[in-house]
Amino acid sequence: MRVGVCYCHASFLFCKQMSETQKCPICSTEVQFSERYSKYVCSECQAKATDENNRPLKFYNTTMLGGGFAAEYADTNKKRESHICYIDGIKCRADEARFGGIIIQTYGEEK
Repeated sequence: MRVGVCYCHASFLFCKQMSETQKCPICSTEVQFSERYSKYVCSECQAKATDENNRPLKFYNTTMLGGGFAAEYADTNKKRESHICYIDGIKCRADEARFGGIIIQTYGEEK
């Protein structure tokens, strides 16, 4: 759903309401439209991220301003050096989102 698309013209900033959605590539739940992240997964699927051995993972930003990226094993808090994760057996990549936060997208083709 393209809820608030903002445009900048001269020195004025204005937002336009839209109603466009896209589907989570894992579970097909409707999520907010994102032109930049067309393959991002919903928050419910994001919470199910595991490594290749089915160990639960967690991701977070490394700076106070919401920048940087780190991954840890949820069961031990041990650092993981990879961005790759799996959700319901589907290969995904977690990364720092453009304006902070973490985004997980399917890796390669959508189902």
